[in-house]
Amino acid sequence: MLAVAIAPVDYPARADIRRLIGESEWFSLPAAVRARFDAHAVTAEYAGVFDQVRASFAGKLLATCCRLLGTPVAPFTGANVPATVNVFATADGGTAWQRIYRFSGREPCVVESVKRLSREQTLVEALPAGMRMALDVYARDGILHFVSNAYYFEFGGLRIRLPDWLPPGVTHVQHIDLGDGTFRFTMSVRHRWLGEVFWQSGRFRDPAVPYPSNQSLKTARALAPSKVRRTASIAWRVARSPLPKKPSQ
Repeated sequence: MLAVAIAPVDYPARADIRRLIGESEWFSLPAAVRARFDAHAVTAEYAGVFDQVRASFAGKLLATCCRLLGTPVAPFTGANVPATVNVFATADGGTAWQRIYRFSGREPCVVESVKRLSREQTLVEALPAGMRMALDVYARDGILHFVSNAYYFEFGGLRIRLPDWLPPGVTHVQHIDLGDGTFRFTMSVRHRWLGEVFWQSGRFRDPAVPYPSNQSLKTARALAPSKVRRTASIAWRVARSPLPKKPSQ
């Protein structure tokens, strides 16, 4: 059954991956991965291609329904899908990860979430409509892993946790450095009864110029619908503003 609790809202500070996983695991990661996830990393745009974006029947149904919440997951499937990943600081101290999929014959599809700290100083992924995904983060064999351990809705100080048996299931994201300035992003979502619900994997390249450059903004405005243009504009304003100070230890 649903679990309802009164809890503090998310903490207004950037999620420091290094602090969350500890020094030993942090330095077990390739230098390129540490640079991408460093607390002081610049805002960036990563261009690449998803080799495959797939979903089961249950996944497609869930993704379609979730569009009412603001598209927390790509509602389409395909192979060799060009994509862009934009990373930038948000005004409230989080780090936004915006994925823009360009499925053949469709308008660009935008999926955006924000990584931030909870008041318990744990990592959460803030999704549209107040939905939160609590995450475990760790490094293993040179790969950075993010694994969901709970889903809940948060409205002010009210937190409503969803039962573990509800879809979508366990989300597992892997950031795999491939060398030569490239990395692989892989996301799988598996449900205890439904099996694989979503799976996608793509290869991306480090930017030559930190995003958002003037050229990047021109490209985004030319290729993306109004929602992406608004987000790119917000990203530019946020990138120009100073980052929030870290909370005192």
